[in-house]
Amino acid sequence: MKRIIFLALILSAWTFSTYAQTFSPKTNFNDIKQQAESTDDDDDEYEEGGNYEERDEILAGDQFLKLSLDGVFPLNFPDLPSLFKEDEHQLSIGGTANIGYHYFMTKKIAIGFDIGFGFNVSIGGHIFNYVPFIFNGTYMFSYKKWQFPCTIGLGFAWESYNNNHYFPGLILKPEAGAYYRMSESWSLGGEVFYMLMPQFSSWYNDDASNHFGNFLGIGLTAKYAF
Repeated sequence: MKRIIFLALILSAWTFSTYAQTFSPKTNFNDIKQQAESTDDDDDEYEEGGNYEERDEILAGDQFLKLSLDGVFPLNFPDLPSLFKEDEHQLSIGGTANIGYHYFMTKKIAIGFDIGFGFNVSIGGHIFNYVPFIFNGTYMFSYKKWQFPCTIGLGFAWESYNNNHYFPGLILKPEAGAYYRMSESWSLGGEVFYMLMPQFSSWYNDDASNHFGNFLGIGLTAKYAF
């Protein structure tokens, strides 16, 4: 009797399991897994092919290199209008070339460092040369593909004129710019800056006088983001 009851229980369990497998909803775990693997492969190919939508916004951690070429207008040698009058200016219009590295600490705030070379021709054909080293802080406004940085720079320069050298020369350089993001990496635009370059010569020589160079700069800038 016990054997009959035991066999009946086994038969009932087998019948119930068969019924459950037949009428219960089937899972597609294997199909889902295969689809997920296929999607991952597609994503890899999609990224490797480079066919992705460009990112316009700037994120914390973004970096860029900056290259600028500027025309520089002396403002007080003796004044700006004298630049456009023959033989009445002490320094003529010159130029600068700069390259820099910048790092975004947040979406809008960046810090960086620029190094460059500048010149202006003086009376008698002598050349005033300077090599600036400037630390920068930038606040960036953005609108779609347009970028509007406002920067304040403070640093020092090696200065030379007629075989006389001055180091370190102080530089204060606020600037503003506008750039259009042509691709995810490249932006092109322009900048306007004011540059104050004082020389405190009387600190080193009692017979010397101090000079305060004021310059206005306008130029073209290219940026490479990475």
